Amino acid sequence: MMTEAQALNALAREDPEAADEAKAALGWLTNGAGLETVSQLKLQEFVWYALPVKWPMTTGELIAVTRALGRLFSMVGMERYADVCLSPGTEQILTAYARGHEAGIAAYAEAVENSSTAPPDTTLLAWGSVMGPDERAAYDACAAAVELAIASGELSSGARGWRAKRAALIDRWITTPPPAPVAPEGGRHRAHHAPGVSDTWLDRIHTERMDAWANSRPGERSRLAAAVLPRLLEETAPPEDALPTLGWLLGHADVGLRLTARHYIPPAIITEAVEEFGWRDQLPGALRQELDVFPLHTLRGLAQGEMGAIRRAGSSLVLTRTGRLMAEDPMVRWRIGTAALVGADDGPRPDFAVAVREAGLLFLLVSGPAGYEELTRHLARIHAEEGWTSRGRGDLSEAVRREIHGLRHRLWALHLLYTGRASREPLTLTETGVYAALAALRSRARGPRHHVGLG
Repeated sequence: MMTEAQALNALAREDPEAADEAKAALGWLTNGAGLETVSQLKLQEFVWYALPVKWPMTTGELIAVTRALGRLFSMVGMERYADVCLSPGTEQILTAYARGHEAGIAAYAEAVENSSTAPPDTTLLAWGSVMGPDERAAYDACAAAVELAIASGELSSGARGWRAKRAALIDRWITTPPPAPVAPEGGRHRAHHAPGVSDTWLDRIHTERMDAWANSRPGERSRLAAAVLPRLLEETAPPEDALPTLGWLLGHADVGLRLTARHYIPPAIITEAVEEFGWRDQLPGALRQELDVFPLHTLRGLAQGEMGAIRRAGSSLVLTRTGRLMAEDPMVRWRIGTAALVGADDGPRPDFAVAVREAGLLFLLVSGPAGYEELTRHLARIHAEEGWTSRGRGDLSEAVRREIHGLRHRLWALHLLYTGRASREPLTLTETGVYAALAALRSRARGPRHHVGLG
């Protein structure tokens, strides 16, 4: 087995051009710090993304670089790394870029997703596609831990149950304080958090994300977020019997909620909900059909869609695995249920509806109850300031007003509003509604980032 220098010299004697390519690639990959700084995931990101995106080369030239780099790794005894460079999968990814940037990125993303060393999302943390320095450092540290576990035999890729073991390893790693780096003068760097405050990778990521959420967006949204941020740091237990409508629906799905022939909730169950949650006094009509009881129809849509708590099996609504956890654990029900007030924003572009719902909750928490016109006026100004447009669906104010109605429906469905018959009365959060809005924004602030700025 050769050293790096010996391998480069031997490769130069075999193929001077390949040696030059391997040396250039290695310099980019290690920044001159040596082979010991390379991880398998770092190498994969280089040959599957950085090389084809940032090096102006033909597909044939890119493949030649990876082959030269693979030969170098083989010479120094790093066979797993050589396999990455020389695998047919790597050649397929590089070829995909020849069909267009998007095709190449899609192939790269799929390969990373299937990589045994890429840290997966876990129940404690979902990784963002946009990461700050602390999250990126944690991601790299977790990747190194997984790679070491595979190399030592602690994990066996493909073996039964290995994915669950890998996720458990990630959870242990991110909830353990990382070692403090040594400062250049030989002392220790200062702690990331104040003395007495837990300092794990997970804490660092949450701190970093919340800081970005509160401070990286323009204008009024940042002012509102900064005003609410201190309340988000004081996480409290949910009020007793919170989200009663959601608990009720999950209870029915637990035993199988039989639907009508057209797959709607049957009249007897609708009547039960109407009487139990006071909707009789808030809605007109006989209230015998699911579509007549809009908060119930919204609740079902949220539980079956964004929450992933129930699903239709034949002619019944039943619990999913997530739904069973929510039914059994009030904290899980609260966390997932309140997060749905804002919703996920993990698409290729920032989601306008999510942005409006977030801003609406921020405004209600900072300024108190607001009528539709007042709320529409303020939120339209915020979104105009941020550069949003209505995307061909009327003017921006109308688009904002539609999403405010959607937010009201979500709050109503989860029993978080003071609501009378008038649909245009001011939006007024109940006491539980205030806690729920804070929980929703906490989930949003701590959640993975997929867009720079608004996301």
